Amino acid sequence: MKPPLLTIIVPVYNAEKTIGRAINSVLNQTFQDFELILINDGSMDKSLQIMNEIAKDVPHIKVFDIPNSGVSNARNYGINHASGRYTTFLDADDYYIENALSEALGDISEETQLIIFGYNVESDHKISVSRIPNKETTQFPNEKQFRSFVISLIKNEMINAPWNKVYLTSYLKVNKILFDPTLNIGEDLKFNLSVIRDIKHVKVINKALINYCVIKGEGLVSRFRINRFDLRYNMINDIKELLSYWELYTENKPVIDQMLIRDIMGYFMDFYKSSCDLSYSEKLERVNEIINRNEIREVMIINKNKDFVTNLIKRILRTKNSMFILLSAKIFHSKRAVR
Repeated sequence: MKPPLLTIIVPVYNAEKTIGRAINSVLNQTFQDFELILINDGSMDKSLQIMNEIAKDVPHIKVFDIPNSGVSNARNYGINHASGRYTTFLDADDYYIENALSEALGDISEETQLIIFGYNVESDHKISVSRIPNKETTQFPNEKQFRSFVISLIKNEMINAPWNKVYLTSYLKVNKILFDPTLNIGEDLKFNLSVIRDIKHVKVINKALINYCVIKGEGLVSRFRINRFDLRYNMINDIKELLSYWELYTENKPVIDQMLIRDIMGYFMDFYKSSCDLSYSEKLERVNEIINRNEIREVMIINKNKDFVTNLIKRILRTKNSMFILLSAKIFHSKRAVR
């Protein structure tokens, strides 16, 4: 039997409310040359029952039931079982728009190793923002041209997620590229940085083909994590390392510094999430510890950035007044001025 052109991997954990919609968004595509791999990651609700019920009448759906081990392990399990020429990922609470797969896989060359497309952010059943590559749909002929474009993908939050990309399966397997199961923040970015490090043939589509659904009050976004800044800092260092490997870091340093400045304030804003149980003195202590790191002080004295909010944050941090910084973070949190 001829292998499919595409493998779609869906890790599922307690997604009984949304998994049906995700599956149907695949089955209703005009493009049908795919296998759909559903991986039940130890769900305790009716997710597995729903998947099995749908799959019994659809031969190109495969359902796997594994002990709970996290989304990275579930995705890796899917990669190891993928038989399609290309592989993509879909989260159980997201869904494709009409004709998305035809758009993604249309006009690809035999050399294409990676396809990147835009996405919509959906909250409360409404599209709140669309993130689309800042370029006409194009097939980059070589790594040099693609690398010069990557920084715009980073700025536009297009590089992190695996679900707005289609990967050449053999490229993943030959290069042994998998998700790091030890991480719960930044595992997607680390995976994609490994993918693009030496990639040569990339297609970029300037359309949103998937709806990424944000459920308020649920997931990692709403939880306070004491180590979040350190994990984000490691992510930024991974980007710096890749740009240095490409010999593109110096010219893009202002963009990376802007990311770090915003992440610092974003972390301090997290102190005002309802899930944060740090005392006021512990918050002050954490602020002092971060702003007095040598690498952070260096970023705070860099020249003006073109971005107004970044410059404002930098001025606030330069005061080194931890009480004032906390007050500013509280205001930012209430206004949501920083992502």
